[in-house]
Amino acid sequence: MRNCVFIFVLSFLSARSFAQTTTISITNGSMGATWSIPTLSSTITKAGKNYEHVETSATSHTFLKVNSIAFWNVSVQQTVSSNWDSSLKLFVRRSGDGTGLVTISGGTAFQQVTTGNTLFFSGLLGLGFGRDNVPIQYKIEGLSVLLPVKTYTTTIVYTISGL
Repeated sequence: MRNCVFIFVLSFLSARSFAQTTTISITNGSMGATWSIPTLSSTITKAGKNYEHVETSATSHTFLKVNSIAFWNVSVQQTVSSNWDSSLKLFVRRSGDGTGLVTISGGTAFQQVTTGNTLFFSGLLGLGFGRDNVPIQYKIEGLSVLLPVKTYTTTIVYTISGL
């Protein structure tokens, strides 16, 4: 069993008034890829409204590599830190097959990442072969001008298991 850990940092700097700007940045810790989210202030047109916002990353924000003899599963879970707001919901999906001689299935629809280890996608008949560069896309819901101004951090853990 192998764990791949990606740390996401969500910086939410200001957003309580129309004149302020918001910067949101999500970083793939091991690969250094950054996902920048447009400011919520660009959509605010009326005072007193919440303006909830949903954002998706590039379709290939993270790449996974899987090697196995016969069959394998990739599970995903979120390790919530003390500064993560429960109104923020993180989703993941496999946006492509990657390369290799292994049958790959599941994970093509967005699924919410929770603190429980959940099956993400699987592969069959590796015979020593694997899948390289399986692209992963993220979506975050719950972004709001009502979120307190601070940095939010969480860790996403991918667990690869099988024979």
